[in-house]
Formats: sequence, structure tokens, C-alpha cells
Amino acid sequence: MSQFSAARTNMVDCQIHPAGIILPGLLESFQAVPREKFVPENLRSIAYTDGDLPLGEGRYLLEPSVHARLIQAAEPKSTDVVLDIGGATGYPAAIMSPLVTTVVAVEEKQKLLNLASRLWDEMGVCNVVGLKASLAGGSPEHAPFDLIFMNGAVAEIPGALVEQLGPEGRLVTIVKKPGAVMGQVVIVQNLGEKRFSSYTLFEAGAHYLPGFEPQATFTF
Repeated sequence: MSQFSAARTNMVDCQIHPAGIILPGLLESFQAVPREKFVPENLRSIAYTDGDLPLGEGRYLLEPSVHARLIQAAEPKSTDVVLDIGGATGYPAAIMSPLVTTVVAVEEKQKLLNLASRLWDEMGVCNVVGLKASLAGGSPEHAPFDLIFMNGAVAEIPGALVEQLGPEGRLVTIVKKPGAVMGQVVIVQNLGEKRFSSYTLFEAGAHYLPGFEPQATFTF
């Protein structure tokens, strides 16, 4: 067993599984996808530590246990078409791909999208479509989506993305208030007829996704 393969097994056995992950296929996906390939070369030796990893361009990989809990909370189905927001080098889409029908991965940094596309090709991932577009705008031309997965925190629920949910579609994100260290994992579901429900699940930490940070306020 290689060094990285052993580290991947340790991540699944000691970080993800103990976090309560029981979703069929999810543990297998984390075991199969080589996380070290999706991080800068100088960080590969710590690719499997349980913490956010900086990828450059204002992007981070979510820590494995948080990432896995978010996916399980979203309850992906084999028939789902997923909108992946801010997936950077492509790791989140690679993890999601065996669990669903299609992943539309939106990234606004061409450098990151090029790397992601190369890695998906190397892995034989054929149900992920990379799209260069604004993270905040999503992909209305490909909507509606069954699931929208956000790879980072937001200051508030993004209405423009919620509108891209199909019937019974779900959006999962971490809502972190200005100045807070931790945020709350929130699920938003489309109830139809322009009605939506939302509920909070658990506390989690993450960096803000670019474009979803708290807006500056001015006082006079």
C-alpha cells in the first residue's frame, strides 16, 4: 500500500467514518479519490489532515469530516443533477460523481478549472461538466438542479442559487455570520409553487466562498 493510499484509508477510518457517515457509496468515494492530486504539490504530504487546505485563488478544500457530513446531509440520489459551486481543483465534483447522474461544476478561475478538467480526465470521470462562470450566478441555463452543493461558507442564503432548484431540490451550505468563527449547516428545499423551507443541522467551520462574504456596511 502506498503512502497516500494508507493516508486515505486512515482519513476514512479515523475522520470520516467516526463522524457518523453511513451513506452508501460515500465512504467508498472518499477512499477511491486521490485527494493529494487536487492540492498544491507542497501540501501533498498533509493532504489528508482534518483541516481546510488552501488551494490558491481564494479557494480551500473543506476538511474531510465536514465535507462528508455536508454530502450526507444533502442526501444525493443516483438520479440527481448537481450544481457544484466553487469546487476549485475539482475534488468535490470527483467525490460526488459516483453518487449522482451529472455534476455541473462552476468555477470562475480558469486556471483552477483547467487543472480540474485534467484531473477528471486522468481519473476517467465522465459525468462532470466544468463551467467557467460566476459562483454567485451559478448556471441558470442548466437549471433546474436536484442538488446545489456549496464548497464553503456564505454570509446569507444565496437567493439567486435557490431559484435554480428544481422541484424538491436541495441546497446545502454553511451560513456563517459576520465575525463568527463557526457557521451553521443549512439545507434549503424547494417545496414548489415558489415556496421554500430551510432548516439548520449542525455547526461547522469553513472559509467564505468568494462573492459570498459579508457585505461591508457604512455608518454615519
